[in-house]
Parts: sequence; C-alpha cells; structure tokens
Amino acid sequence: MNRNLLTAITAIFIGVFLAASLGYAQGKGKCHETMIGFTAEQETQITDLKMRLIKETGPIKTELKIKQMELQALWKEDNPDTKKVLAKTKEISALKTSLQEKLINHKLAILKLLTPEQKKMMKEKMGMCDMGCCGMGDCGMDGCGGHGMGKDAGSGCHGAGR
Repeated sequence: MNRNLLTAITAIFIGVFLAASLGYAQGKGKCHETMIGFTAEQETQITDLKMRLIKETGPIKTELKIKQMELQALWKEDNPDTKKVLAKTKEISALKTSLQEKLINHKLAILKLLTPEQKKMMKEKMGMCDMGCCGMGDCGMDGCGGHGMGKDAGSGCHGAGR
C-alpha cells in the first residue's frame, strides 16, 4: 500500500477516534453510575480507567482497521497469495487478542473499585459484558457493550432504557 495513502488513512482513523472519545468522556457513560450508585471517588477512578483504556486501545484499533483493509486488498487480487492472506489474518487475530486482554484488565480494575453490593448489582442489572463501559463501542471492541462479541450485537446498558 502506498505510504502516503496509509498515512492519510491512519490520520483519518485517529481523528474519528479522538472525536468519538471526547464525546464519550464528556458524559455518555453515565448509566452505570446511576444504576449502581457509584460514589464520586469511584466515578473519578472509573473515568480515569475508561480514558486509559481509550488511549491504550486507540492505536490498536487504528492498526486493526488498516490490517483489515490490507486483507481486503489481498482478497481482491486476481490470484490471492495464500501465505500473505494467512499472515495478514494472523496479524489481525493478534490485534484482536490484544484488545481483548486490555478489556479484561479494564473490567478487573473496575471490579476492584466496587463494593460487594455494587458487584452484585452490576451482575444483576447489566451482566459482566458491559462492566465499566457504556456507549460508543467503549473499550475498543465492537459488539456486546462494545466488547467484541459481534459487530452488530449492540452497545450500552442492558435494561437502561437505550
């Protein structure tokens, strides 16, 4: 792929990601706080965790999109090279694994902040799928609450009127 085109695509993805991140950070993720009753300190800590997750996953998401586009280009060739297609697929899988690992660490960090009562409410009200992220594809993964369970599986708070 042409280096200038790759640079332009990367810049576009980063711009879109930053715009979405800013909207999210300005209050789109408030459903859990309302339903679970987070303290002000917990809200601050969770917001910090969300922002860290966004910062950590942004570059990975951008690279993943680029690799997916490169794979599409490989498939469009008259005679796709098996080795190249498999290698690109492995690169994509590694990036997805990295995103999932960051999400797991994010969820576990949030769990450490909750009281036993809050953990119980979290499990009952929203399930473990949506912990600590709400809206926008949050953690960097598409799908289930933004957590990689399928591109069109939905996002947000289960039962929170969305």
